Amino acid sequence: MSGRAFRTGWVPNQHGAWAMLVTPFAIGLILAVRAGTAGGWLLALFACWMLGYFAFHDASLWLKAAPSRRHRCLAPLITYGLASATAGLVTLMGAGWAMAWWGLAYLPLLLPALWLASRRQERATAGGALTVAAASLMTLVARFPDPRTLPADEWLTPVLVTGAVFAYLFGTVLYVKTNIRERGSRGFLLASITWHGAATVVAATLAGVGVLPWWWAAFFAATTIRAAWVPRLGWSARKLGMVEVVFTVVLIVCFLVA
Repeated sequence: MSGRAFRTGWVPNQHGAWAMLVTPFAIGLILAVRAGTAGGWLLALFACWMLGYFAFHDASLWLKAAPSRRHRCLAPLITYGLASATAGLVTLMGAGWAMAWWGLAYLPLLLPALWLASRRQERATAGGALTVAAASLMTLVARFPDPRTLPADEWLTPVLVTGAVFAYLFGTVLYVKTNIRERGSRGFLLASITWHGAATVVAATLAGVGVLPWWWAAFFAATTIRAAWVPRLGWSARKLGMVEVVFTVVLIVCFLVA
């Protein structure tokens, strides 16, 4: 893909975002299939989700661009925005209009993220937390298209799973920073190790009382070792990405067999 495609906003250049987008949706899809609530509307939801990310990316570019350069990303912003809206309309027609209530949950996550982008701070840790939270929420959206009818006896597992997805993805944000932008920063390294270690302790505790399967603790223990060890190796972004693909696949496979 040409560099021009990246610069003009037609192709997002945040390669790590693909796992952040696909993983929560895939896990939500697994939960929906197991619960018997899956339907063709999920295909439209996935299209809306991916196209929506493209539009969000272009909106961020437009906000932080100089006024004289904003026209460069206007065409992809309008194109992806309209395409996402169309896919969203198809989704609502298939899943029910009540799904629109999920928009209330996304607004307080995406609006601050766009504000950070307007100040050229979209790569700040807070921005990463907001976008990861928005992505993780898709696990619940795919499982419960109508948030108002979330059954009292079925909410615990999806909510815990969504929290675990957020713990992993946000941990990855910190971990990547310790290897690239914040390489050599003791503060970020400590924050990354602490986050992963805390996730391991919580997962082990919940596994101990039978709320979560044991592999959650094992998985987060592996991510903690990764967070502590890899930053010392000076790996390239390509090698980091390859390792993260493995972790993401393991995460999804564990859901399939659990």
